[in-house]
Amino acid sequence: MIIKLEELRTKPNQKEKFSYTTSEVEDIKLLSPLEVEGEISYIEDEIFVRGHYRVKVGAPCVKCLKEVAISLDGEYDGHYSEGEKYSKHMSSLKKECDIKENYLEEAVHGEIDITELVREFIILDMPPYPACEPACDGLEEMEKYSKDDVDPRWQELLNLKN
Repeated sequence: MIIKLEELRTKPNQKEKFSYTTSEVEDIKLLSPLEVEGEISYIEDEIFVRGHYRVKVGAPCVKCLKEVAISLDGEYDGHYSEGEKYSKHMSSLKKECDIKENYLEEAVHGEIDITELVREFIILDMPPYPACEPACDGLEEMEKYSKDDVDPRWQELLNLKN
């Protein structure tokens, strides 16, 4: 969902609520439509976005590579600025600085892509090592070679080393 800032500028210091559903997000396999609710406000040339999302995504199990369904229910927020104010903010930063809670994104071409913002939070909220179950059968292949035995698929590489 793209939000045009010219519409927000006519209502400064007010919150606008929005909600939408999409079935496509770049680089993420959706098993259910992404449901997004939120609010956006334009205060003193800065844009604040916050809200909530729900989705079920698919990812491969790290042990057996079968698809795992992961339900995510999370919150997102963003802080944007545009034009000259964003340029001043970026030039005020030192080469090496800590960006803490006041991280500022640029509103490009007078628009904010809410789906891209939510996509970033989905990726951060996904488990780093999704598994279909704790005792996944994919471990059998690993346990075969867990002793000093070498997996024959890697034997050629070891021969190169010697």
